[in-house]
Amino acid sequence: MKHRLFHAFAVALLACTGLIAPGCAVQKPTNPEPISPLTFPEVRRIQNEQLKDFAALIPAEKIVERRGPIEATAGMSCDTDLGGRTPYFQEPTGTRMLTGGIYLYLSDSADVAAILDQFAASTSGLDWGVAAANGTNEAQADLVLESPDGFSYYVRFSPNTRIQNQLSIRSYGPCVIPPEGFNPHGKY
Repeated sequence: MKHRLFHAFAVALLACTGLIAPGCAVQKPTNPEPISPLTFPEVRRIQNEQLKDFAALIPAEKIVERRGPIEATAGMSCDTDLGGRTPYFQEPTGTRMLTGGIYLYLSDSADVAAILDQFAASTSGLDWGVAAANGTNEAQADLVLESPDGFSYYVRFSPNTRIQNQLSIRSYGPCVIPPEGFNPHGKY
């Protein structure tokens, strides 16, 4: 009897360990984002030029108001999950990314689906990543565009906002080594 009880206990323990152990597995690091050789001013210039290029694809008469591109934002850490990017596990790198954006307020007659298609088409053949424009991606954006050099643009349309139909484009630069004397609360 004692032997059967011990045997039943051992089997139960093994079964529980088999069920629990996979959940306790250590997650292996994934490849971190590469560190770009660009400087903060170069990143800001490239981001803002691309934001202006996207805005230029919209007929001027369809834009009621424009805010941005944002000129100065803090350098956010690349060692966390930011901006809807895929999380990864690694030792801190000390790298930073600059965020930015532009807000375009559109007339009611603007064809937003055509505008999103135009944004995607403008990157065609340039080796950009383009996420489906269905609002179901991780960032809950209507369109996600990622350049081969590490810049990401998250486009979201919000109809009937306080001002008008808002098309926002949030931008995230590649991971770079911050300038000497970097202040995480400063504006760059």
